[in-house]
Amino acid sequence: MTSPLRSWLYAVSLAASLVGCRAKSTAIDTAPAPVPTPSPSASAASASSKLASAPLIADAAVQAALDPDHLPPYSGPIGRISGIIHVSGDAAPERPDVLVQIPRGKCDDARAFYGKAFREGPGRELGDVLVTVTNYKGFVAPVRHLRTVVARGCAFDARTIALTFGERLEVKNKGGETFIPQLVGGTAGALLVAVPGGDAVPLFPERVGLYALVDRSHPFARADVFVLKFPTFAVTGIDGKYEIDDVPAGDVVVSAYLPTIRKTAQANVKVVSGETASVDLTIPFSSTAAPASSSH
Repeated sequence: MTSPLRSWLYAVSLAASLVGCRAKSTAIDTAPAPVPTPSPSASAASASSKLASAPLIADAAVQAALDPDHLPPYSGPIGRISGIIHVSGDAAPERPDVLVQIPRGKCDDARAFYGKAFREGPGRELGDVLVTVTNYKGFVAPVRHLRTVVARGCAFDARTIALTFGERLEVKNKGGETFIPQLVGGTAGALLVAVPGGDAVPLFPERVGLYALVDRSHPFARADVFVLKFPTFAVTGIDGKYEIDDVPAGDVVVSAYLPTIRKTAQANVKVVSGETASVDLTIPFSSTAAPASSSH
């Protein structure tokens, strides 16, 4: 990997800049206005199936972004890093501007999921945190090819999503309502309908950077999508836990970033071959220092 730390800093700075400027460039900050929901049709399902089988980003473009120096895949000693991310300071404030958009009753799960600035567990474990390992030497080749996001109960199953450039993102509807997912930040394409129990809707990030996954039929549903140049990352669930395998042995940097409040925590760690390094981090939060407005 070439300059992985710069890759991480690029992702974080890009997140802050895009979140800060989106109010000027799109309607996403205030949530897009609902659009009429198209009726599910055979043609929509057929289009989804064709796109799902389409090739990923061209190999040459992936190679240029992930391994510009044409290094061989790392094959040296590796270790593992795991831990729990917590939050300290003030409790997550409610988001009345978002809650007013979410219908009671059928969308109660979404009210709990999106109704506060961030999600935390009973022991202040922090969900939706992007955790990355950088600053190692060598090129670690990605091994995944698909990231599936489940849509159910008027919500996506995550508020932060991460994948390596070249991987495909898809939205699978396992609920009872229609979803119209859209990846904001790239080239606009045709909107496909994710019908309940139907084909997954494929989405293709076309570059490294930050995107937003939104749903045109549920304007409050949203997730930050990070497309990175390396595969050594994880996103925490509500238990705050993360695990990152196949980390080259040696000195690395473990960083945690919560997009909804734009706060980070970081630690220098020595990875030992065949061993698991336990790295717990705490992200501080102050409601008085929180961003004045947020797209989340």
